[in-house]
Amino acid sequence: MTHSWFLQRCNQIWTSAGYPDMPGHTFHIGGATELLLQGVPPDIVTTQGRWKSQAFLDYWHQISSILPLFISSSANSARLLSLDMIMDNFACCTNIHTVSCA
Repeated sequence: MTHSWFLQRCNQIWTSAGYPDMPGHTFHIGGATELLLQGVPPDIVTTQGRWKSQAFLDYWHQISSILPLFISSSANSARLLSLDMIMDNFACCTNIHTVSCA
């Protein structure tokens, strides 16, 4: 199975179900988000995903508007708040200024 075959097949399935085509980068973003939500430290996610820009944190900071669409009310809000604090600390420690560091 090749990368292009896999994406083509996924898009065939999605479009036949009425969804739009998705670029391969969607898997990169989704994978990073899933790892963060599972508690994997941000520096590990950054390394594993070969993120070289602050786009990694930009996606995370957009998560507050995305998550409510996908997570039921049974989600552990304390855990999500903890993850948000971890990401803000990571941004400050790595001098990526997407948040104000105190």
